[in-house]
Amino acid sequence: MGNSIKYALRENLLTADPDDCMAQVTDAQVFTQEDITKEIVKRGSSLTEADIAAYQKLEREVIKDIIANGGQLNTPIINTSFSISGVFTSQTDGFDKSRHAVKLNVTAGTALREAVTKVSVQKVEASSTDPYITSVTDKVSGDTATIRTGSVMEITGSRLKFDAADTEQGVFAVTASGEFRCATVIENKPARLMVLLSPEVPAGDFTLEVRSRFNGTRLNSKVLKKGTFNKVLTAIK
Repeated sequence: MGNSIKYALRENLLTADPDDCMAQVTDAQVFTQEDITKEIVKRGSSLTEADIAAYQKLEREVIKDIIANGGQLNTPIINTSFSISGVFTSQTDGFDKSRHAVKLNVTAGTALREAVTKVSVQKVEASSTDPYITSVTDKVSGDTATIRTGSVMEITGSRLKFDAADTEQGVFAVTASGEFRCATVIENKPARLMVLLSPEVPAGDFTLEVRSRFNGTRLNSKVLKKGTFNKVLTAIK
């Protein structure tokens, strides 16, 4: 630990100013549940890794039950709340899973908010030629956070173009249960993609990735490059 956040400046495609930039965090170290367990042991805990893993599993089960029963969390790590998306046609209209979805909103708790104030940052050169996503929109609803499966997604950014005939390339929705390639492609350009969110994507949160062998001048270079959207999206049925 003790590393700083590295960031690079990229062209800001969301504004008309040709000179302004936006920061993109790069090379962030990812810690798994197992990594956290090892860090606890390193700090002199009297518990074994097996003890800690058993406790973490029990804690996850309790938290899942709290959420499944409509409860909200207020802890030093995270706070949660619920919201419901979709339009209700009148005061007598009720919740319909085909038109509405329960969304779980997660914000940082007091301990994480304090930790963020102590983070140091380091600027690095932007040498990446990976696909870069700036926005994702459901073209039917106009929503930029919730995408209906089977709906048209507009993806903007740079270096997005891919070879649709290569199944390793394309737009992928990555979920907790697996990844799903969006096989129906309407538009395929370096700065904009139009694809259908695969109907196979389960309802819930997903991460959007664009994978391409496009190096800026030609397709099908040897290296498969990946660009991940920096916001978690929610799929609804």
